[in-house]
Amino acid sequence: MKATYKYDHYYNYQEITDILHEYADKYPKYTRLTSIGKTTEEREMWVLAVTDTTTGEYDEKPGYLAIGHVHAGEVTGSMCAMYLADTLLSNLEDETVAALLKNSTFYIMPRPVADGAEFYLTHPDMIRSINIPYPFETEMPGLVPSDIDGDGVIRNMLIKTPFGLWKKDPKDKRMLIRRQADETTGDFYNVYSEGLINEYDGVKIKSAPSKYGLDLNRNYPMNWNPENKQPGGGLYPGQVSESRNLIEWISKQRNLVSSIIFHTSGGMYLYPPAGIPASQSNQKDQEMFKAFMKIAKEETGYHQLRIKDDYLGVDSKAPADGSLDDYLYYGNGVFCHSVETWNLAEQCGMIPEYPKPKKLTEEEEEENQRKFLAWVDKNGLNDFYKEWTTFEHPQLGTIEIGGPDKKFLLQNPPVQFLPQEVQKHTRYILRHAKTMPHLIFTEEKSVKLAEGLYKIEAVLGNTGFMPTYATSEFVNLKLARDIEVTLEGAEIADGKDVQKIGQLEGFSSVKTRYSVYGPANIEQEPLKKKVTWYIRGKEGTEVTLKAVSQKAGKASVKIKL
Repeated sequence: MKATYKYDHYYNYQEITDILHEYADKYPKYTRLTSIGKTTEEREMWVLAVTDTTTGEYDEKPGYLAIGHVHAGEVTGSMCAMYLADTLLSNLEDETVAALLKNSTFYIMPRPVADGAEFYLTHPDMIRSINIPYPFETEMPGLVPSDIDGDGVIRNMLIKTPFGLWKKDPKDKRMLIRRQADETTGDFYNVYSEGLINEYDGVKIKSAPSKYGLDLNRNYPMNWNPENKQPGGGLYPGQVSESRNLIEWISKQRNLVSSIIFHTSGGMYLYPPAGIPASQSNQKDQEMFKAFMKIAKEETGYHQLRIKDDYLGVDSKAPADGSLDDYLYYGNGVFCHSVETWNLAEQCGMIPEYPKPKKLTEEEEEENQRKFLAWVDKNGLNDFYKEWTTFEHPQLGTIEIGGPDKKFLLQNPPVQFLPQEVQKHTRYILRHAKTMPHLIFTEEKSVKLAEGLYKIEAVLGNTGFMPTYATSEFVNLKLARDIEVTLEGAEIADGKDVQKIGQLEGFSSVKTRYSVYGPANIEQEPLKKKVTWYIRGKEGTEVTLKAVSQKAGKASVKIKL
């Protein structure tokens, strides 16, 4: 599909803001640009809603939410979100795009962590989510990563010592290999992050706690825990305006059906539950997630993992409490999933740790590093990988500094690989959005019973894959409201003005199988229901039936008496 903008660098906040305003000005019938609040440093948290308003208002259709990133350094995600908006608005005449915008609304948040991302893009420091000190107000003792050689990148330091655990590979001096148990002579090294050491005693080098340790993917209300149980969780859910504004907006946006959150890196699609094993989650919803993940596999080649079971490991002591994924799914009944973009391992032909968590052997780890360096050379990426270079450290004396650009080689792709990342995930989203529920009226008719008395009948159905309530968790939360159908344009002789018909399943509820007699299907729950009114009116009068659903949007049909 066509794109209007180029994806040859990582946009800063002002570029994103300008492009979003250009969209709003150029496509007034398709876009609504709003802010859900301001960040800690008073930047607007933009949301671009995209739909075809000639077929209904933004919040009256099934909603698909795309969140650029909740971790500041994972700026690939914001580029994916921007490319999604670009694709939709640059291809309005495309049949697929036109149908999606006719029936659904996309809510696109390219950069809800604008402060942290701007810091990440303009400073050499790494940062998790937001550039405010947490959990300590001042830097703690230990090695603090910093760009001491002034090249704009924080790399690694190599310190020569008889106590070293590494040695340089004779075949490739960039690479470090492990010192063997019987090696007593030679040049040995220890490796640390480039930086300075607070309160250095001249002997011990240990990492200082992160200065910016607040994790906005651990600061949401669902299964939240404090710092002693969930590192990075904050003092309380919604501690900063970035997470608080998102909490409030999501809680009010009841038409949300699906959501994707972009992260880096690893080449994985992750889906809830994050805080509990999948066996304790709703199994119907788990089957729905698996159907979506099949599409993701086809479009991206990425692995598909349940967050708790497959990614963290059921028995892992590393929790994911207070995640945005669980807040969207368990707290608001939204089919939420995350994607770890930029599959460096696949690019390099490395031995992967996934789809199931695997601890690589020392030999496998060494082989992966060789493949990585060969890939760097093959693709002319030596500007992103510095050979070991002598440097006089103010505390450690003569050392060497070198290694990869951790931001734009490891965490995010070099810009020449950015287009392929943004394209593949948009392809998936356009297919995934087609699975949302969609209401239609069929079999409508008017039967004259007597002069001035008519029976009106119609069947309301859901042609989408998902049910009209989206997730079973939405029902469990007691947030699901019955679909309401009304008749306008005539006097009702018998029956209620508003008919509440419950919910409609999607075609995901129809069980299929192959038998000796050929394909067979069994409908488990109703995908359609009939509504009936008895009305008074004149022949030739036109009446209108209207159906309204929280998540499935609206439908209407006109019937002539």
